[in-house]
Amino acid sequence: MALDLTLLTTQAECDEALADLAAELETYQHRNDNLDYAASQAGRTLGDVTARLAGVQAEIDSYTAMLNVPNMLASLRKQTESRLRRANDRKDNLAERGQARTGSAAFLAAVDAEQVAAQVATLTSAQQAVTTRKAALPA
Repeated sequence: MALDLTLLTTQAECDEALADLAAELETYQHRNDNLDYAASQAGRTLGDVTARLAGVQAEIDSYTAMLNVPNMLASLRKQTESRLRRANDRKDNLAERGQARTGSAAFLAAVDAEQVAAQVATLTSAQQAVTTRKAALPA
C-alpha cells in the first residue's frame, strides 16, 4: 500500500511525522538488537547444553557400568543407583532446556525477527518519502 504523502501539507507536519517515525524506528532497531542478542545467547546456551548433555551421558554410562559389576556391596549399589537417578534427572532437565531453543520456539523467534526487519524497512522508506515531500513543500 502506497503512503499518501499529500496528507502532509506543511514542512512542520513533515517534521512532526519525521520525529514520530524516528522514535518508532529507534524502538524497532532496539528490538532488532535485542533479538540479535537473544539469538546469540541461545546459540551459546545450546552449545553449552549440548556439551553438558554429553558429560551427563558419560556419567550415566559410568554408573550403569558400575551397576553391572557382580557382587557389589549393597551400600555402594544403593549410592550408585541414587547417583544414576540424579544424573538422569539432570539429563532430562538439560534436554528440556535444549528443546526450548529449537523447534517451534526457534521458528517463532525467526518470524519475530522477520517482522521487525520488515517494520524497520517500512519505517525507513517512510522517512525517505517524508523527507522528499518536505523538500518539495514551501518553507
